[in-house]
Amino acid sequence: MLYHFMDDTQSWLEHYHMRSISECVNSMMKRKMPVKIRKKLSRRKKTEETLKINMHNLRQYNYLKHTNPGLIKDYREMLAK
Repeated sequence: MLYHFMDDTQSWLEHYHMRSISECVNSMMKRKMPVKIRKKLSRRKKTEETLKINMHNLRQYNYLKHTNPGLIKDYREMLAK
């Protein structure tokens, strides 16, 4: 791992940061919604997982909206052009 870091630092950092972001999201979701998926049917499991992800995304969007609204793109304006 260190040899790859020395040979191609930028590639290593890109890979590392993607893993870091993924682990951060998993950690936040476990912290906010610690209950395991309760559904038995695979279709319902998928629905529950999707709802958890959407709740996480809405929470992050709301946080960003209040802390740094300049980073949010208004897609309605982009579609109107």
